[in-house]
Amino acid sequence: MQMLQDQSDTSLELTGDLDIDAAVEVHKALLAYLEHHARIWLDLSKIEYCDAAGVQLLVAAQRSAEAAGKPFAIIAVTEAFTTVCASLGISSGQFIAATSPLLESACMGKESIDA
Repeated sequence: MQMLQDQSDTSLELTGDLDIDAAVEVHKALLAYLEHHARIWLDLSKIEYCDAAGVQLLVAAQRSAEAAGKPFAIIAVTEAFTTVCASLGISSGQFIAATSPLLESACMGKESIDA
């Protein structure tokens, strides 16, 4: 998993696998990014694999951004991401436009990694 900041400093691009093995590292990096930026825009267009832990990570990141009063958005996704979202009962379109309650309902019963 790599996190790359775009040249205009407006979004982060995640590449590789967004899974349980990467979750803690990516979550820490997102929190650090959030401390120094007014928002988090994530480009997931190069995610090769995603699991429920990856989606849970994004729920935690969104909660952290909301708690800090900063916008959080996913601006692009891959089929790997949409597939795991579908298995959780949401479409990627719903996920991208979702509010925290929708994301939470998609991951009901899963413990947040920022708890």
